[in-house]
Amino acid sequence: MYKRGTVVEKTTRPKEKTSDVPGSGTSHPDAKSTGTKATTNVKAAGDRYALLQRKVEDLERLYAEGKKTHAAEVDRLKSDLARTQKTNNEHAERTEKLKKQNELLDNRVQELKKSNDSSQAEIKDLRAKLRVSEHERNQLTSKQGDLNETKKALQALDSKRRDELRERDRKIAELDKSLASEKKKRELAESKLSGINTKASSELQATKDALKSLEAELHVAQAETRKAKDSLATLQAQTEDSEEELLAQLEQHRCMLSRVADEYGRLASSTISKAKYDKVRSENNLKQLRIIRLERKLANTEGQVTELAHFIRTTKDESTFLSQRLREAEYEALLYSSLLREARDEFPLPDHAVHEELASRRLEFEDIRLQSQQVINDDLASWADFHRLRTNLLLLHASSLIRHVDDRESQLRTQSDKVASFERQQNVLQDNFSKLQTEKETFSSQLAESATALAIAQGETFHLKKQLSEVQTSTKAELEKARNTVAQEKQVAQKLAVTAQEAQAAEAALMDEIEQLTVDLAEAERYQEAYANLIEEVDALIRRNALAEEETERVSKFNAEILGHTNPAQKIMYVDRIRRELFETKQKLLMTNRDRDAVISENEALLHELTMYKSVTVHPDDKPRTTITRVTRIPLGTHNTNVNAKSISSSKSTGLDDQYLPSLPEMDYSEGDMTIDELS
Repeated sequence: MYKRGTVVEKTTRPKEKTSDVPGSGTSHPDAKSTGTKATTNVKAAGDRYALLQRKVEDLERLYAEGKKTHAAEVDRLKSDLARTQKTNNEHAERTEKLKKQNELLDNRVQELKKSNDSSQAEIKDLRAKLRVSEHERNQLTSKQGDLNETKKALQALDSKRRDELRERDRKIAELDKSLASEKKKRELAESKLSGINTKASSELQATKDALKSLEAELHVAQAETRKAKDSLATLQAQTEDSEEELLAQLEQHRCMLSRVADEYGRLASSTISKAKYDKVRSENNLKQLRIIRLERKLANTEGQVTELAHFIRTTKDESTFLSQRLREAEYEALLYSSLLREARDEFPLPDHAVHEELASRRLEFEDIRLQSQQVINDDLASWADFHRLRTNLLLLHASSLIRHVDDRESQLRTQSDKVASFERQQNVLQDNFSKLQTEKETFSSQLAESATALAIAQGETFHLKKQLSEVQTSTKAELEKARNTVAQEKQVAQKLAVTAQEAQAAEAALMDEIEQLTVDLAEAERYQEAYANLIEEVDALIRRNALAEEETERVSKFNAEILGHTNPAQKIMYVDRIRRELFETKQKLLMTNRDRDAVISENEALLHELTMYKSVTVHPDDKPRTTITRVTRIPLGTHNTNVNAKSISSSKSTGLDDQYLPSLPEMDYSEGDMTIDELS
């Protein structure tokens, strides 16, 4: 079997000495036996020619099958490339959608932050107002006296109010604690959100860069694929042209061989000695050609065995590299699965749609990996079978050729003395053989060039297929990573939305509590007014009681003085004087009470202003604006009062400051004392 690309080299044959064999004009006694041998040799040459023709047909069939396989492989690569481009476009669209969703979530988070800031400002204002109201309430409660009757009247109201205030204080403290915890949670969520946003933006930028690089590599691969397709088309066209030329040359060779056979038969039939000479010379030439071919085939077989060994080594290296890449992919899958489990542990609110998408993508990745592994295994198995069959066939032919060489060498040893006699006929056929050899060399060179171009195209196709598989694997890994990142961002955004809703609900509840407290504060102001009225009435009663006791004491004194006189006119004079003094005393008492009330109210206002100015709990906006408080001068009392009026006012002032008047002991009635009716 001829190997494609082999070229039969010209060899310099040793020129032997011409022997004493008779030439073409001499006669030979064994003419009949020589004719039968020539006929047998012609039949053997025909059989060898038929065998060579069958081998050539087998080679053509193998070449056609290889071309069909290459075309099918190219179609499959085209379909894989189209599917990869479609998947890449889908991933790009999904990435754009995820970007839009992330922007919407960012806007929502900003709105929630603004609403939270406004709510916190309102809460601060309400808290300041609540502190002011508590301060006023404390001042109002501090003004409560120790009167038993007033305490009995207001004891139930005060206890109820204290309970309500304790409950409200407790609620306000709880609300403050919840608000502080919510603020901490919100700050933590905002910090996490900012970190996640920065991380997502960096990963998204990295994904964009990776996608851009992958798109550039994909464009380069597409350009190389187009170039490979063009070169393959040109190579196929050249191969078809060369096949047609080779078929034409083969037909010419067949015609020439048939013509040579006819000429050889005619020459053999013309003379016995010439036929024997031609037969021996042709056999010698054929044997030399066969020896050269066998040597060439043996060298080619050794080269093919070496190439097969190198190919097996490279195949093993590629399989090792692919298995290593497969292990790395499995390690990355395990790493991503562990990261996913950790993300599930950290974020206990999974998204079923995202998990289903991840499961489907994981199954697709596993199917693609199994398919690629199956394709690689099938390809390796087919190449191994092909090279095994090829090696077996070469070994079979080599063994048969070696046997033929051994047989022919034994025959050559016996017929070496007859070769010199056929040199003249060899010179006649040498020209035809040189022409045939030249044509064969051109044919072999063209066939070698076509085989080399086909091998280069196959190598480029395999390289492109490998690059395409690597690009697909890296693209899928990057897209899977982007999906995991976007899923984590979705979970974080959902948790933030839930936290914001809870914060809004807590703020709404706090606003309701504050409104209720303001309503209760308004009711407390109404109770404060009632309490102030009660205090005024009690003060009036105390003043009346003191006035009555003083009048009683004076009346008792005057009664004792009157009892010392017996003149009725003098009694009337004393009664008028008592009435006038009593009226003047009442007027002075009323004026003094009015001055005292004014001083007390002004003093309370000054104390309230001073406490508000000194207090740290009062909001700065509610503090007094001026640094100097003008105080009006206390009006002076009247100077035209007698000693009794001064004593009465002094006793009244000392008694009213403490809001307790000492009760005078009741005097027993004795005979001769004047009664009220007598005085009137």
